[in-house]
Amino acid sequence: MSLIKYRPDIDGLRAIAVLSVLFFHLEASYLPGGFLGVDIFFVISGYLITKIILVEKQEKRFSYSSFYERRAKRILPPLFFVLFLTSFASAIILLPYDFFKFGVSLASVLVFASNIQFALRTGDYFSGDSAEWPLLHTWSLAVEEQYYFLLPLLISLCFLLKKDRTILIFLVLAIVSFITAELMSRSAQYSSSSYYLIITRMGELLVGSILAAYQIKGSKRLWESQIYTLLSFLVIVLMLLLVDKNTVFPGLIAVPLCVSVAIIINSSNTYINRLLAIPVFVKVGLISYSLYLVHWPVFALSRYLLNIENNNFVFDYQTQAVLLGLVFFLSFISYQFVEQPLRKLTMSKKMVFWCYFIFPSLVLAVLSSLIILNKGMPSRFSSSTVSAELQYSHINKSECPSLVNLGCTSGDESSEKRVIVFGNSHAEHYFEYVSILANDFNHKTKLYAAGGCTLIKKDSKCLAVLEAFEAAIKPNDIIVISYRWDHTYLKENTLNELNGLVQSLVSSRHRVVLLAQPPVLSVNPSKIANCSRLEIDCEFSLDFKNSYLEYNQVIKDLALNAGARFVDPYEGLDNPYQIKNEDYTFYSDFDHLSVYGARWLSDNRTPEIEKQIFGD
Repeated sequence: MSLIKYRPDIDGLRAIAVLSVLFFHLEASYLPGGFLGVDIFFVISGYLITKIILVEKQEKRFSYSSFYERRAKRILPPLFFVLFLTSFASAIILLPYDFFKFGVSLASVLVFASNIQFALRTGDYFSGDSAEWPLLHTWSLAVEEQYYFLLPLLISLCFLLKKDRTILIFLVLAIVSFITAELMSRSAQYSSSSYYLIITRMGELLVGSILAAYQIKGSKRLWESQIYTLLSFLVIVLMLLLVDKNTVFPGLIAVPLCVSVAIIINSSNTYINRLLAIPVFVKVGLISYSLYLVHWPVFALSRYLLNIENNNFVFDYQTQAVLLGLVFFLSFISYQFVEQPLRKLTMSKKMVFWCYFIFPSLVLAVLSSLIILNKGMPSRFSSSTVSAELQYSHINKSECPSLVNLGCTSGDESSEKRVIVFGNSHAEHYFEYVSILANDFNHKTKLYAAGGCTLIKKDSKCLAVLEAFEAAIKPNDIIVISYRWDHTYLKENTLNELNGLVQSLVSSRHRVVLLAQPPVLSVNPSKIANCSRLEIDCEFSLDFKNSYLEYNQVIKDLALNAGARFVDPYEGLDNPYQIKNEDYTFYSDFDHLSVYGARWLSDNRTPEIEKQIFGD
């Protein structure tokens, strides 16, 4: 029996939320603030879950096991259904390195920590790279699950202390959360991670919890009128239209949205409540959970296949129509044949625990382990002449398997003479090149790098790399620095940081070498190969963008003025713009060398380059 009366208008609110998210993810210009749909979900979830717990607490029949049994039957079957489907599709579509990262994401979903994993990843929620991560959307489920673990404990503590102060405690926590979100979102160090974390999102859930506690207390309803609900609905619509990815978010700007949602939930029989209760909204609201789970993997994997130019990719209208049809079809299958039947199935709590959680989790845990241990299963792409491990990756994963490299070692490991390679993914893609040269000169090579880092990006991952690098440096080390200069040279603060770092190292009597960035391709050769493999028509010609000399000249001037050396591995080559040979391409994507490319460069190095790096 349901613990609270069914409200069709709340399902209507769910429809507004999921459709907002869906159309934002399909094409952001359709609804710039559509990502706020997740925040609407958070308020609804906080309200419903808190009301259920408080009713049971007051009636002295709350049970943690019963609560989590209901949550498991509601949440897990559609989630596992989508995880299995997405894993199967990803095994077919994703290139090895991206499939490896998918395996990491899958493991994090199983322990309800995908929000933390994505917070530590390259790029933020709105970056082009993240638009192709098939499980990115599970961050919000992780936040809700974490809240479901915290909330019963928090309510029990409130009842133990003084239950009349439950609302006050909720309110204080919500204010702390919103202020924390605002501060983190405005911080260079935490802005990219603030979007995902429970501490920054709990305020939105707590708004719903405050409303539930207020209603359970039996107080007279506030702000329940035609005018308040109409104004609240207008606030929601305006925010969906006017807020965009450039807005500082999450933070205090979420407060009017969350309060507006709470006012509508708190009302009954107003024009807005009746509008939300019309059948079309209710039906979409009923499948909203499955719709949310299904839509993102379909969009992300489709974008991954078709976006071979690595730009702000937009689906054409015909493709959008096909994708929407597929999303609604799969959502209906999930709702009709997975979500509803398994939610209503009667069995013991022990069997629910095993059948709904342990068994499917174990199967997916084994799968994610195989993906991770086999480094994205590159054998899916290998041939008799090409190793996919070396063609589709910018770094040799057999040597450096970590996503954050804090001292990966190669070259002549027995030597006391060392080359320290430092930077981001562009340092990683040169690691093979430097290691081969270092080995020939009896040097050991160590790598300190992580993708997506810049010298002004001070999140925990990038700080860890910088601190490990600074701690590792010894006298007489050769320091090789490499970043993506076509981004760096346009950012004055980054150039200043780079200049300061180089001058500091030079003054410490280190030999400092800045490596030129290779020419940037206009398209991704690995994506083209993937299209051909799957017999999709997406042929493009491989050619370079024109800014190669410009951005490298800026870095060369900086290096020479600071007393460092600038080395362009392409300088002196007979054909510096060669992209591939008869067997493989020298690029793993549009701006990173493949391992084959790094080896090709090392094979074609000139004595002058050796002299610049290692001296006479």
